[in-house]
Amino acid sequence: MRSLTKKLTVFDIVCLVIFFALVIITLFPLFFMLITSFKTPEEINQVPITLYPHEVYMGNYSKIFHDEYFLRYFLNSVITSVIITVVSVIGSALAGYVFAKFRFPLKSVFFYAILATIMVPFESFIVPLYNFVRTVGGVNSYFGLVFPSIISSFGIFFMKQNMEQIPDALVEAAKIDGAGNWHILRTIIMPLSVSALSVLSILLFITAWSDYLWPLVIATSKDMFVLEIGLTLLQDEYFTDYGQMMAGCAVALVPAMLLFIFFRRHIMEGIAMSGIKG
Repeated sequence: MRSLTKKLTVFDIVCLVIFFALVIITLFPLFFMLITSFKTPEEINQVPITLYPHEVYMGNYSKIFHDEYFLRYFLNSVITSVIITVVSVIGSALAGYVFAKFRFPLKSVFFYAILATIMVPFESFIVPLYNFVRTVGGVNSYFGLVFPSIISSFGIFFMKQNMEQIPDALVEAAKIDGAGNWHILRTIIMPLSVSALSVLSILLFITAWSDYLWPLVIATSKDMFVLEIGLTLLQDEYFTDYGQMMAGCAVALVPAMLLFIFFRRHIMEGIAMSGIKG
């Protein structure tokens, strides 16, 4: 321990202090949200603000779980996020494999066209997108909620870059042994891309879970509202129950946290592998 301390320079210590300060600044809003969800309405409005609740109050969580529509909002978010994640990850893996390991005319043109769509703000084409979904009868339905996100341009780019790191010799050796493209994808490419697929799944799930604008446009009844919209409905015109809202936000964090915990080993492996140079 002493040898480690001696090796630390003043610059290292300053960097560590700045790092821990940034961590505290980043995590404090989350901590304050969780603490507020366990406070009584009187204590929340108390001045000066208390850092810790005088007593643990579970009434805020009781309110949201007894709300007529809250569990419906939660279920809608789970359904749409899972569908978007599964379909988009599968599509990104297939397209990434094609762009990484196949040669065909205008390959670069198609790939750069896909990349160009990443640069276009979603708000710029939301009106024609809504008109199309309305034409096919997708308003106020799960199809309408998931339709704009089932293809991920970023996911295709991400998986292509990852699969290009897989040696072509493995693919060629499998083809010599008589393996088809589907067999190669299933037994070679996908197992070697588990870390990338895990990272992409979390990114797509969190993006779909936190989406607000498109569900607000396409959902017209409370039965189809997602959790992000439902949380805004916890405030009245003249009064906002911050305890109830913070409790709802805390519940909204659970799926993303569970997903991260489940895939954390693959994520760390992906981060470690990203530093390996060929």
